[in-house]
Amino acid sequence: MATKYRILVCLLLLGMCHAPSTARAEFVKISEHFSIHYRKSGHGPIPIVFVPGWAMSTAVFQKQLTHFQASQRFTFITLDPRSQGLTTHTATGNYYPQHGRDLKAFLDKLHLDNIVLAGWSYGVFDVMTYINQFGAGNLRGVVIIDGTPKCSGFDNSKEWVWFRYDDSDHWKRSFTLGALTDRTAANAQFADWMLEKPTPASRRWVSGIADQTPDEVAALTNETCAYLDYSQDLTNLEGKMPLLFVIRDEWGEVVQSWVKSHTPSATLKIMGKHMMFWERADEFNATLDAFLSPIR
Repeated sequence: MATKYRILVCLLLLGMCHAPSTARAEFVKISEHFSIHYRKSGHGPIPIVFVPGWAMSTAVFQKQLTHFQASQRFTFITLDPRSQGLTTHTATGNYYPQHGRDLKAFLDKLHLDNIVLAGWSYGVFDVMTYINQFGAGNLRGVVIIDGTPKCSGFDNSKEWVWFRYDDSDHWKRSFTLGALTDRTAANAQFADWMLEKPTPASRRWVSGIADQTPDEVAALTNETCAYLDYSQDLTNLEGKMPLLFVIRDEWGEVVQSWVKSHTPSATLKIMGKHMMFWERADEFNATLDAFLSPIR
């Protein structure tokens, strides 16, 4: 897709959010042929970096960008991962350990230190592979938004994982092959699953964002997550920094059990469905503000 057309699409998608913002859209050049698109708002000394999930972009965090736009304490930043949104689309590097390296390069280029790092959905894998490869020394807090540090398990109805090893429910298959064979149907299924109260407009909005990610990249990043397990990396953060998990209702009981066993000091908030930060923005932002309040 031509760059000018991609920018036009992005602006149209942002308009769907119905939340005016003075957030600035910018690019940082990581290498000669790779630049990361990001948006930021606020003017504070503490950076908050949010990473969107599978096939999503900075557009989904419009209501958080608006929430922090007048902040003198925080600067809210969100970026498009590799081959998503307006970040450079590449033929290689579309797997999560590289996403972690991209995130490290992004933070280094912008000289971001002592950050609060948040991942939503598969964006949690970006966050956790960053921590796995580079440690947590540059972090003052971690936020997990309806994602998991481990992709696959024996029973995804009883474990905090996305998929079953044998994929007996065809959940992984539906998004891997769906992205390749019928992207329109896959996007519609994706939107209906994520939204608590889907409408024709919100379905089009989600599908439009997803369509910015090429079919092959969407399939690859869905399939390769199956090999990831950063459970120990997340457990190792217990007692070392504040942790916040915001989890949809469906996952609540399973995650509550995991947190009790592995990160008992973490704050756990259960609400809504997968895009609760957008559909329940006031409740989500209040939860985030309370978590951030003691962070210095």
